[in-house]
Amino acid sequence: MDERKFAIAQAVAKQIETEQGLTANRLNWNLTFQGFMLASYALVATAETSDPNRDWVHAIIIAAGIIVSLATLLGVHASRMQSSDLKVFWNESGLDETGHPRPFSRKEISMIGRLPPYLICGVVAIMWLALISIDLVFGLLP
Repeated sequence: MDERKFAIAQAVAKQIETEQGLTANRLNWNLTFQGFMLASYALVATAETSDPNRDWVHAIIIAAGIIVSLATLLGVHASRMQSSDLKVFWNESGLDETGHPRPFSRKEISMIGRLPPYLICGVVAIMWLALISIDLVFGLLP
């Protein structure tokens, strides 16, 4: 077995693991931020005041939630693109011959595993859009 090829296989596997970790971290940051924003939204919504600034605070919270969700989606996609490039490199370099286990699953399985981060970010952004629509319909925002 070629030692150099084995070292490359280990490096590729480590980089794929790093990209998966980045995706997980980005989702954790997103969900933590979204939790704070949702709590802020609820706090402002239930405040007993008629201050017109309340409407602007709601709009800012919603905008921040949407922006962070979409930014997270872009970060997740960047990790996925890097992982895909690494998989192509793995296959084109014949690294299966090293005896090192493949650090990724078959394409069909991989696509199923890649779906949840996209769905989570998309659903959160849609939730914020629904909330702003409800605010507009019920006249809560100007």
